[in-house]
Amino acid sequence: MTEALLARMSAPLGAAVLIAVVLFLLRRRPAIKRLLGPLVTLAAVGNLLLVAFLWTRQVDFPLNLDLMEGTVLQHVQRAAAGVPIYAAPSPAFVALAYNPLYYEVAAAVGRVTGLGLPMLRVISMLAAALSALILFLVAREKTGSAWWGLVTAGLFAAAYDVMECYLATAHSDACFLLAALVGTLVLDRTRSQRGAMAGVAILAASFWFKQHGILFVLGGLAYLSLRDGIRSWPSWVLAAVLVPGVYIVAGPALFGPYFHYFTWEVPRQWGSDLRLRSMLRYVGFIGLFYPVLAASSLASLRRHWRHPDAWRVQLVYAMLSGLMGAMDRGSAENVFIPMGTWFILVGAIGLAEWRPAPLPAAALLLAFVTLAYDPRAILPSSEAHAAYSDLVEYLRGLGGPVYGPWQGQLPSGFTLRPAAHWVALEDLVRGPGRDVADSPTVRTLASPALEPIGPAFVIANQPLESLDVLAFLTDDYVLACDLGDRFAALRVLPKRYMHGWPRYLYVSRRQPLDTAALQRLCTVS
Repeated sequence: MTEALLARMSAPLGAAVLIAVVLFLLRRRPAIKRLLGPLVTLAAVGNLLLVAFLWTRQVDFPLNLDLMEGTVLQHVQRAAAGVPIYAAPSPAFVALAYNPLYYEVAAAVGRVTGLGLPMLRVISMLAAALSALILFLVAREKTGSAWWGLVTAGLFAAAYDVMECYLATAHSDACFLLAALVGTLVLDRTRSQRGAMAGVAILAASFWFKQHGILFVLGGLAYLSLRDGIRSWPSWVLAAVLVPGVYIVAGPALFGPYFHYFTWEVPRQWGSDLRLRSMLRYVGFIGLFYPVLAASSLASLRRHWRHPDAWRVQLVYAMLSGLMGAMDRGSAENVFIPMGTWFILVGAIGLAEWRPAPLPAAALLLAFVTLAYDPRAILPSSEAHAAYSDLVEYLRGLGGPVYGPWQGQLPSGFTLRPAAHWVALEDLVRGPGRDVADSPTVRTLASPALEPIGPAFVIANQPLESLDVLAFLTDDYVLACDLGDRFAALRVLPKRYMHGWPRYLYVSRRQPLDTAALQRLCTVS
């Protein structure tokens, strides 16, 4: 468990313990019992409104809310231009190890609306809003109460920071989650063979958004097998065609010759780190953020074990997806989004079954508190657009090519060269027992920065020495200056790992600058 995660959680966890003690001491006070329901309603509505407000400030952020947004935009631009997404790695573009459906959907939308980070974020925000609506509808149906639907949607909004805002950034997570929810909803509500096949087809789409979607395909098939027995065979055949069939046979033709390399070979070499540290991360995350909802989910699964609905069956696979994510030591907390969403839904439905009446409301209040966060940390600066204009002008004024490993490529205004993002580079070479430092593959992809003609620069969010995969650049580049807070308004949103903002300027040793030139470049304001 990282220090950043513990620091972020210390206040909500302490508040949850305090509220639990107060509720226990005052459990016989009628006034407290009457207040619990309105407090939970206020928490649900407040969190929904808060996320809506945050979206209005985050949607048009000029640089990267998340570290890889600029590189994701490159994928979408390639798809929109009809260029293979998964081509041979080059200094201009190295694909990420994700499946392509988000890029293709965004490219189709972008041909109408125009391509850009705001459009990509709107797609994610719309998918997240539809996911919240599904949670509302399912909880209302299962509990017979619109209030429980509202609370469930409110809990989903309350988890926005715990899910590291990935549901609003240019990533596939929100669309992946929506496909998993819609597919499960169809399976749960229909009994016909056509309905079952439709549900499986939608679950297959979740795989094409993100590889972990295969777990929800298997979960859907497991549910149909429990419910329909041998009559579920058409759904199994359809799943085999839409997932391994299309992936193996048509993937390279549809998405590029290196499709299998990036989406299979690269992530396969990362391995699975099923050690104590991974299990502590997994259990610790659940215990810190979802203790009440996880306990309620598992209790509900046990109560309905003999005849589980589709949501409870998929809960098992959602938890497996979280475990798989925890075993990837370098992953961010977005790997826990499906698991957290299922804890929220099944946990809320399970709490509705608790008796006596005050207990569910008290438990819900505790659930909201353990998900609490300071919204100021994820509220973009009002100076962001001015800071981006300043950054572009600054880079233009350097008078030479600039490599920005933390940006990959800028969305507009200036072209970084090379444009290989360090995450994509590290993904190519990392894995158990592998040394990522000074990799020949990475050196080749960073070659334009190593063989410049004239002055050349690197703009880094953190000292290059802190990044093993690109630390070799310090042999050819020297730190010219720390620009401090000049571009702090462009700070990446806080995540499991803190990535900061463009700050450290490095200059090529091959073309050293004189004192006057360095002084000009290093003027902070």
